Amino acid sequence: MTKSHRICVGEISTAHGVRGLVKVRAYGDDPKTLEIYGPLFTSETGEKSHQLKLKHQAGGAWIAEVDDINDRNVAETLRGTKLWLERDKLPELEDGFYHDDLIGLAVIDEAGAPLGIVTGVDNFGAGDLLDIKREGKSAFYLPFADIYVLEIDVENKTITVDMPDGLLDD
Repeated sequence: MTKSHRICVGEISTAHGVRGLVKVRAYGDDPKTLEIYGPLFTSETGEKSHQLKLKHQAGGAWIAEVDDINDRNVAETLRGTKLWLERDKLPELEDGFYHDDLIGLAVIDEAGAPLGIVTGVDNFGAGDLLDIKREGKSAFYLPFADIYVLEIDVENKTITVDMPDGLLDD
């Protein structure tokens, strides 16, 4: 199930040191994605791109060298830059999916009743959340955890969930 668009795979958080290195947060399980499938685009639709070379891990981030940048002042201009990759460059997963594959899937409860459509997968620091839009009602976040997400069927475009009590009391 390849999609021919860009997905965000990381973000440059800040400059590191005086020689133009940057700190990068990788979105996903394998930070090597930031260097082996590159170059990485600096926007979802633009043509500007950079090639990264990961140096070492520093806490939850990676220190990386950016092609043709060897000055801290120039590296500082990249602060907050999202890094995008063409979706079709990523390998297909045998037993899994990318978060991007979940967008557009129907969310149903255990009885098969529709609850909404996944419009995004967000993480604000405490774990992944499914952003679910409901027809004629307010959207909601559901923690992307095994206790709530019972089955993901990408082929049939559904996610079966066990809703926490009180989440949809509106």
